[in-house]
Amino acid sequence: MRLTALKALFKFAPAQLTVLTLFVYAAVFVGVIIYDEPSKVPKDTHGLDNDRAYDALSQITAAPHPYISHTNDVVRQYILSRLRPIAARQDYIHLSDDMTSNVTYVRNPGGYAVYFEGNNVLLKIDGNELSSKGVLFSCHFDSVSTAPGATDDGMAVATLLEMAEYLSWPSRRPRRTAVFFFNNGEEDGLNGAHAYFEHPWSNISLTFINLEGAASGGRPLVFRSTAYGPAQFLRSKYVKHPHASIVTSEAFSTGMIRSTTDYEIYAHGVKDGAVGLQGFDLAFYKNRAYYHTSRDSISGMGHDKAKKALWAMLETVRGSGLGLLNDDEPGTDASPSVYFDILGQVIVVFKQSSFYAFNIALLVLGPLVTLGLITCVVLASKKRSQAQPIPASHIEPKWRTLIKALLGWERFWVALLVAVLVHVGFVAAFLKVNPNIVHSHAYAVLATFLGASFLALVLPLQALHSVLPPIFVSQKLATMLSLYSFSWILLVASTILLSTSRYAFLYWATILNVSALLAVVLELVRAWRRGDPGNERGTCSFFNSYGEQEAFAEGAVTGQRQVRGVLYEAPERLYQDNEAIANGEDRANDTAGEVVETDPTEITPLIHQHRRQTEAGSEYITVDVPDDVTITGKPVEEFGWWIGQALLLVPPVAVLLFQVELLLLNAIMHTLPDGSPPSSVYLVLAVFSTLIFIPITPFAHKLPQKLNVIVAGMVILILAISWATFPFTQQWPFRVYFQQSVEISSANTGLTINTAGINYTAFPEVVRAETTVTGLPGYIDRYIVPDIPSARHTRVNCDPKSLRPDLITCSWETNLLPFPGGILSQIALAPSRWLDVHTTRLNETRALISVRGANTRGCRLYFDRPATFLYVHQATDAPDSRPSAQDPVPYEKMRMQGGYEMPDGGVREMRMWSRTWDRTFVVEVGWEQAARGSDEESQGLTGRAACEYAEYASALGGPGSGLIPAYEEVKEFLPLWALPSKLADGLAEVWTKFSV
Repeated sequence: MRLTALKALFKFAPAQLTVLTLFVYAAVFVGVIIYDEPSKVPKDTHGLDNDRAYDALSQITAAPHPYISHTNDVVRQYILSRLRPIAARQDYIHLSDDMTSNVTYVRNPGGYAVYFEGNNVLLKIDGNELSSKGVLFSCHFDSVSTAPGATDDGMAVATLLEMAEYLSWPSRRPRRTAVFFFNNGEEDGLNGAHAYFEHPWSNISLTFINLEGAASGGRPLVFRSTAYGPAQFLRSKYVKHPHASIVTSEAFSTGMIRSTTDYEIYAHGVKDGAVGLQGFDLAFYKNRAYYHTSRDSISGMGHDKAKKALWAMLETVRGSGLGLLNDDEPGTDASPSVYFDILGQVIVVFKQSSFYAFNIALLVLGPLVTLGLITCVVLASKKRSQAQPIPASHIEPKWRTLIKALLGWERFWVALLVAVLVHVGFVAAFLKVNPNIVHSHAYAVLATFLGASFLALVLPLQALHSVLPPIFVSQKLATMLSLYSFSWILLVASTILLSTSRYAFLYWATILNVSALLAVVLELVRAWRRGDPGNERGTCSFFNSYGEQEAFAEGAVTGQRQVRGVLYEAPERLYQDNEAIANGEDRANDTAGEVVETDPTEITPLIHQHRRQTEAGSEYITVDVPDDVTITGKPVEEFGWWIGQALLLVPPVAVLLFQVELLLLNAIMHTLPDGSPPSSVYLVLAVFSTLIFIPITPFAHKLPQKLNVIVAGMVILILAISWATFPFTQQWPFRVYFQQSVEISSANTGLTINTAGINYTAFPEVVRAETTVTGLPGYIDRYIVPDIPSARHTRVNCDPKSLRPDLITCSWETNLLPFPGGILSQIALAPSRWLDVHTTRLNETRALISVRGANTRGCRLYFDRPATFLYVHQATDAPDSRPSAQDPVPYEKMRMQGGYEMPDGGVREMRMWSRTWDRTFVVEVGWEQAARGSDEESQGLTGRAACEYAEYASALGGPGSGLIPAYEEVKEFLPLWALPSKLADGLAEVWTKFSV
């Protein structure tokens, strides 16, 4: 009895299957979600001080510190104050306070020129092997003007300060040289990384680790890796919780992720200079709703979560960095790689060539093994079929047998088609009803898609099993073989992409194929052992029709036929008649074999019964009309095998796919306010949710209907709530992009002067001051702008052709004007100039443009015609102010960084950044000679000169800081479910027209 009860636990039955299914999928979902969060800080941090790093983070993120703010200088001085004592400890540690590296280059994409005066900070720890090339550890210490930058990039700065402390002790001196690079100006276009290649130490390193933040908190992810060489060190024993996926790397390559980091500059290198480095990006990516807003702060993450996130980055950098610094392999192997982590516990790293070879082996050997086992099952089934005689009347034509055979193999593909159609409808419905709901209720939407995927796959398989059960094999075997075929097709696609494009984001198809193959092998071995592929109606064979299978199931009793309650004697002549029929003899009129019912006896039933004869030749009595009765055999019960198959199919596949789904969901669900199409999020959910439940299809027909009802109820309830809920909340806010533009008048001489005192309410030189806010249409124009006081009583222009794709920009005139700031005592005594622009024509195609902005170090030039020559004069080579004494600079003197040269068509914009305040930029501009008589020949060069401002009272106020009242107004009157962010480098741009 006990053995029977124990055996029942392993029976392939609805109750047991339901328990296993719920347990496995719950474990997968809960496990992935738990391991997706940062782990606790351990007691033993192996020499790293997480509390000291956290104190540094608190210092760095006290306020926003963009490049054009005075708080940026404060953060820089703090970094120097931390590094100077470290450099003083040992003679092999060197500090570089770089105030000399300048760079000019053309940025692509964007097509604008940049002149940048760097003020980066570098620390070099010489390795024991000075002949070996070193490792670059990079971060940037500037933030945007609207965020304190706790994640972007304060965590990275704190991490590298702690790593510098860690490696500074003699016992930890590395084998190779370590260069710690704290660069400035990353947020304004990766300027600091460009300046790195102008520094003498840029030739020291061959590998790099770049630390970034593209969101706020969570676990840092290996965004992308250049090659196998650096990626392999993520397997270090010191990296306890790796988090990486080749999917994100290739999302950058394909343009799905449009963000840029310093990684691109290091990997590219400089033409005719430093070669591109091998390395990887380590970046935060979750909670992007806080990105570049005031919530990118310690308080925005939460005290405990900030410490955990900081430790996650520290641990990964220490583990992988020590490998790059000390391993025999320098990490320069440029072979393309495939990498992914499993539950944040282990990381798998392959060379793409090895992965490709493994796929090829699977593509060839998998089908061979499967076909071989199918052949064995067929032969065993045929042998069993021949051992059981069938009355000749049951033999069907082979064409009917073939048609019936095909009907058993379509059900997986039908279910897959239904799932596709259901998700097409779901995606369309979400896009129509509430497309942005995934921004604030992502996990609810995820649950909806998971539930819909389950129902879309399970219900068709159950319906087909009920209406049209498989004829020749069990539904489990038929569906499992179809699932293997599906995985083989995906593996073909994955292998082709590896071969042609070096894309490996379908790496999970390999795991799906291996799991499906192993499950099929188990099922075919089981069928081979039984000599029968199984059938839900009873005994089955590849070679018998359903009628013949019924004959097997019911059997034939030689010499007698039993009827319930009545005994009939069967004359031997009957079986002679059967032989005659088999030989083609006609004995239709011969009634000698007929059986006559005996007289009633004491055991004859009182209720009138019908006599029926089965195709197998046996007879039975029924109280029903014979046409209403179907006789079936009892299916062979299965114990244990299905459990092994389910565990092979579901956990490995579901874990990998749910990890990718959750990663992509967290990465892109908050990008909708940036203009990303909502369809991309819902398509990701549809595809991966379906794939997650694909492994359960061979067992779906055994799942109970009660489970379907519960799942359907959950889906309907969540749908109703999701479609009726406002998509933005205080926890997951809407992002509003702000910028103010102020045009001031120009004098006929080409000199623009704005004399402004402390009373900034009266500016006679202001032509137009305009506030612009950019965001999603339907929200900016409907909810945001009407609540801003300065927009209520003026004309608001909302342009669907926004400054950003898929967004709308609303603008209006305002009298809230920015104030540049400066030294208050000087302003009180003598009003300062806000923006000075001087222009001088040198010849037909050259001119000098002088630009100075008060209390800023960032200015721009916009040209109405392409400029093909740009040269920024330094104080030591500035030409004489007298026009007659000025000679154009030779074209050869225009030095652009290698690989970022002036394009043939020129540029229409130049951005200039100074390391000092109130810098006067003297730019020599050249353009192509226009055709004689054309309008451009007479016009010369026209355009706009502008300077950028980013300081405002509520975050950057203090001595010398500026004021941007228009930003303060927008910030104050936004609804609780919205946060402001910067649209461009400056929150306010003051500009004027020029003509030469």
